[in-house]
Amino acid sequence: MREQTEHTDREEILDTVVTADLVSSILQVSTVVEEAAETEAEHDAAAALALPHTHGAAAIASMTNRLLTRVGGLAAGIEYIPVCRRGVRGVAALARWETLQTKGPAADPLGNWSYMRDLAHTAHEMVRVLQEHRAAARPRAFVGRPGMPPLAPGAP
Repeated sequence: MREQTEHTDREEILDTVVTADLVSSILQVSTVVEEAAETEAEHDAAAALALPHTHGAAAIASMTNRLLTRVGGLAAGIEYIPVCRRGVRGVAALARWETLQTKGPAADPLGNWSYMRDLAHTAHEMVRVLQEHRAAARPRAFVGRPGMPPLAPGAP
């Protein structure tokens, strides 16, 4: 009976360790994937902002479609952040995204180009919000002080 209890305890400990390692690995991979998506969104936003209004309608439409996809993904990431931690910038970025989705491009000659630029600016802002949230969630390191012992992250 004792052997069975010891064996069960070992299995539970092993399951706990494996689960913790798996969760840690998944979090690391998801962070890398999120950062890659943010980099791509930044790249597309920069390319959209560099596109002149005299560029062809097809190129503007193509870039707009790419930005709609990118901003939609970034918005989902911000919506995942609890409301109390989004901050003013996060709430404003989501409100701007909602407005852009609802209204669409204006009917004037530069409407599609302006809409694309609005999407690019929204993408930049959303990436900043996500990066700031991730930086705030990282554990802080000890602060070194010359000639004194280091301070712990939560020390006053």
